[in-house]
Amino acid sequence: MKEEIVKVLERYDQLVGLILDQKIDEFADKMDERPPEDDDITYETYLQRVAMKETEEQSRLMEEEPNDILGGLSMNDYFKKLPFEELKEVLEYSALELDRGVPDSVIGAVAKSADKAAVLSYAKKTVEDAAWTDEELGNEDALFEMEFQKVKACFKVLSAMNDSSLLEGVLDRFMSYAKIPDFVADTVAEYIEAFPDESVPLLIDRLNEHKDEGLEGPCEDLVIMLTNIGKEDHQDEIYDALRSAFRFMNNKIYAVICLADYGDPRAVPMLKSYINRHQTTIDRDLFYEIMSAVQNLGGDISDISDPFGDFQKKMKK
Repeated sequence: MKEEIVKVLERYDQLVGLILDQKIDEFADKMDERPPEDDDITYETYLQRVAMKETEEQSRLMEEEPNDILGGLSMNDYFKKLPFEELKEVLEYSALELDRGVPDSVIGAVAKSADKAAVLSYAKKTVEDAAWTDEELGNEDALFEMEFQKVKACFKVLSAMNDSSLLEGVLDRFMSYAKIPDFVADTVAEYIEAFPDESVPLLIDRLNEHKDEGLEGPCEDLVIMLTNIGKEDHQDEIYDALRSAFRFMNNKIYAVICLADYGDPRAVPMLKSYINRHQTTIDRDLFYEIMSAVQNLGGDISDISDPFGDFQKKMKK
């Protein structure tokens, strides 16, 4: 790979890292501005998300700026001119060597490469052949999380190309594991959620297939994926699936959190009814989560009997 490309990528990575650190420090100073209805963890997560978003916006602006090392071209314009074989080197170098991952300018250039067939073949093969767990990698000298960055980059390329052809295969493989690393699950979720029209029926079908088994393990992730899609586009099918998940899930807290996050007030009567019907058997954590969800959905909790007394004590403070 050309020396000037390495210099630009390394400099870009350093600058984005500095911007992110600055943003995190800036928003950390705002913790004392936390709204009374938010707890510290929720508010800190929100601030981190805002910091990441602003960092991404600034990094995209950097990729549009002319760069002397690249002959006055921006990263966006320079990478667009490279043939796919060179772009592939840039993609893999960025994935393996840069702390901030592959720049959008590289993803975009690969996705718009003239050699579309070669790009799709490479991206699909990378995803299909990759290890999704450290045990599958089976290489003590390689760092699994770093190796998986190439898969993450290829998922982004496929999403940018609007290619959903791997959805079923990816979903089936995801469902075959009892547990995979969180960063792998997050990467898979990003690809699945990028194609809501195709993904929603697939996710619902998989959940229906496993509802009598308690919807554990990867099914919990599927419920979260459905919620993330539904927040952007409320659909009766998604609400019905979340309601069914609450009914059949062994760990109902996942479903309660998702119902609250989804934001459909129709869930309130169901949640209140569950508490009233399970006064003597309900778990303390589940009770507390349902009460919070009912409030977040605009429901009235004054008519709910609290078998533990914890929630009312908190409300009186």
